[in-house]
Amino acid sequence: MKLYLIRHAESYGNIKGKIISTTDFELTEKGIMQSRRIGRKIRAELENVELSAYCSSLARARETLSEILRCAGRENIKITESDHLKEMDLGKLEGMSWEERRQKYPEIDLDEKLSSLQAPGGESYQDIKKRCRQFIENDLQKETPESSVIIVSHGITLRVLTNLLLNRPDEDINFLNWMENTALTELVRAKEKPAWQIVRLNDYSHLGELETAGYETWGLFAKCDYLKNGTE
Repeated sequence: MKLYLIRHAESYGNIKGKIISTTDFELTEKGIMQSRRIGRKIRAELENVELSAYCSSLARARETLSEILRCAGRENIKITESDHLKEMDLGKLEGMSWEERRQKYPEIDLDEKLSSLQAPGGESYQDIKKRCRQFIENDLQKETPESSVIIVSHGITLRVLTNLLLNRPDEDINFLNWMENTALTELVRAKEKPAWQIVRLNDYSHLGELETAGYETWGLFAKCDYLKNGTE
């Protein structure tokens, strides 16, 4: 089985400079172009394969997946939306600027302390891990060993899902960088080997001029290399 884990493209929520989780926003024009570009990037890989497609039930994920499938020439594939793949509900942090969050909730660290996070008035890391596990058990395990599966979700949820699929300790997620908009993480699992293996992690080489401004400053925060640390 092969998994394509893709973060949604740029939405109007991303350009507000605010913390956004469950508020529903559509894609920007740039986001649509990002989605089309990743669709073209993986088009050849998706030809003539048994393909399934899942996404969060939020608009930015659904629109991203629709554009990917269209540009990959697989627009007839059924899209299954799942609340299990929605972004972490950040509760009282929703709509705050990052500076406001630092002032009001200095103990909250969405980067290097995600494994112990409890969002005020929202979900915890363990809540998201439970949701991801439910998605794996309810949906992913129904897929055949020959399937290729596209999953479009969100920044925190994809970090948790990736860490869970790789059977890594919770603490390892604290050095798993934020995934760029439409970045691709590819995992494979052979029939005779039940463990998932990383082929590509947070690959955003297709973006070029469509890359998020300043991403390498705020997105690539990890001081440790996720691929070389923790339990494989």
